[in-house]
Amino acid sequence: MRSTRLAVTSLLLGLVATSVTAANDRIPLKVLYLGNEEQRRSDFGEFLQNTFVESDAIPHAAFDPESASDFDVVILDWSQREANSENAVSPLGDREAWSTPTVLLGSAGHLMAAPWEVAGGSG
Repeated sequence: MRSTRLAVTSLLLGLVATSVTAANDRIPLKVLYLGNEEQRRSDFGEFLQNTFVESDAIPHAAFDPESASDFDVVILDWSQREANSENAVSPLGDREAWSTPTVLLGSAGHLMAAPWEVAGGSG
């Protein structure tokens, strides 16, 4: 899983480096940001809108996993203050059903490890 995240992050950085040729060009990806902290979500939303051809920034609590099929990448970002790992629920649904490349920010990695039963959920 860690190597998959590294590969997706490397791919995104490579696309940024090779796709942007002028200040007004946008990267040809559709990116969805999920985060509950309003100001952070607004800031990321503005950045994504200016960087990618299409983007959206919504609270993860209001997210429907089926709507992600329109996006190339999903970014998850939230704090451990919002949930503890014992009671964490994946807004993405079951791990086996999720195939969209995903970037984890903040405590999202830890909070996704528990419901998806992924090694590395603590420590």
